[in-house]
Amino acid sequence: MITCNHCNKENPDDFTYCRYCGDLLKHSKTTIKKSFWKKLPSWAWILILAGGIIGMIAIIILSFVAISTIEGVASIILLAIALVTFGIIPLRKPFITNNFFKGLSIGFFALMGATIDQPGNYIYNKPVEICCCEDGSKLNRSENTLHPLPGSTYIIQDYTCYNDAGEAVNTINMFKVLGIRFIEYILLGYFLVGLRKFLWRMKMRT
Repeated sequence: MITCNHCNKENPDDFTYCRYCGDLLKHSKTTIKKSFWKKLPSWAWILILAGGIIGMIAIIILSFVAISTIEGVASIILLAIALVTFGIIPLRKPFITNNFFKGLSIGFFALMGATIDQPGNYIYNKPVEICCCEDGSKLNRSENTLHPLPGSTYIIQDYTCYNDAGEAVNTINMFKVLGIRFIEYILLGYFLVGLRKFLWRMKMRT
């Protein structure tokens, strides 16, 4: 846009004379429209930055609570990460490697799964029930939230077997749960490695 020197009104760039006063626009200045963000005052930027920081902190806290309390959240996140890192989505050619590197990768994945995915899900918790609960009892998972010190929060998983009368029969040691979860993620890691090889062979045949 061109701003007329006579009436200070804007005109299109291809105009020779001002459409308002008729003055020649030859020596008038071309104005550049400022973007919306450049028009914001400093106090607005302070509010935006503060809101962004608060939002990031809230997302981190809510993610921690969801992973620690809601069954299946950590399982889905870890599975999605594994599908990418193990080369399934997108599908990549299986690389030839030694057994040490393969064992290290799967072992690290299993360790992360055992420590992060403590709530598990219905499928992952079924082996815990089969191995640790007596016949006729059912597994129930809950969490205990503790605040031992001001500003600190601890979420402890509680795996307890209950009979048909609703009475607690056995409280499972968390180390047993972590051990079973570690084995589950090892099996899942080997399954994903095999799935990648299978899908790549199918792709090469087509």
